[in-house]
Amino acid sequence: MRRLRVKRVLAATVIVGLLLLMMQITGDERKELTVLETGFRDGVGFVQGAVMHFGYQLRDGLKRVFPFGGAGEVEELRQLIRELEGEIAILREYQLENERLRQLLDYRDNNAGNEPLVAHIIGRDPGNWFGVVKVNRGADHGVRRDQAVVLPSGLVGRVIAVTPRTADVLLITDPRSRVGAMLQDCRTPGVVRGVLDRSRSLRMSYLSREAEVVRGQLVVTSGLGIYPKGIPIGRVIAVQKDAAGLTLTADIEPLVDFDRLEEVLIILHPGG
Repeated sequence: MRRLRVKRVLAATVIVGLLLLMMQITGDERKELTVLETGFRDGVGFVQGAVMHFGYQLRDGLKRVFPFGGAGEVEELRQLIRELEGEIAILREYQLENERLRQLLDYRDNNAGNEPLVAHIIGRDPGNWFGVVKVNRGADHGVRRDQAVVLPSGLVGRVIAVTPRTADVLLITDPRSRVGAMLQDCRTPGVVRGVLDRSRSLRMSYLSREAEVVRGQLVVTSGLGIYPKGIPIGRVIAVQKDAAGLTLTADIEPLVDFDRLEEVLIILHPGG
């Protein structure tokens, strides 16, 4: 233990001595320096100078690549970036709207005999999101009750209420909706209605139990009722017998994406 204590004292003495030597070598108050001190200071100064030079070169290079200014200029650049991002978002919305409207206009041009009218969705019933929507076309534009509402992809619903400048549209996903329909391939008729569980699927009832109903079959309007014939509705995703076993019932996936309705086409009655 005594030897260990002696070693510790010697080590502390050496460390203190080195510290005092370094303080003496680097002290600015001394007027004269030894040759050793001068060499040591020159060596340290050379290393410090090289490091500082490298730092300046790095800073200048970064400024040329990223010309940052003061805090004010940086904030101005950030504000400019935010404004440009906002403008890009607005332009993107215009682009998407133009694409949708182009599809609607192409459909209208190809179905001029039905007199389709472009209308924008301006409201939804909060308590019945997949039931009723409001559009910005009304009686002043030739809109009447029970006119069919479509998209190029398929059937949307029908007009149920009209004001001079607006109209309410009952979507085919609403349980109150009934659409005369048929399986396109085998021409088997049935009735398509909305489902109460709001799964956004449809159900086709009163299909003959002898009908060849398979997944993927296209369902279209039959022309019986207010809807023009041949409008696509959806595709069969499941088939089952009804409770009595007398008819078949098919679950239908609609072709229209009712989550993303923004514009629709109202098929005006000729002369309406």
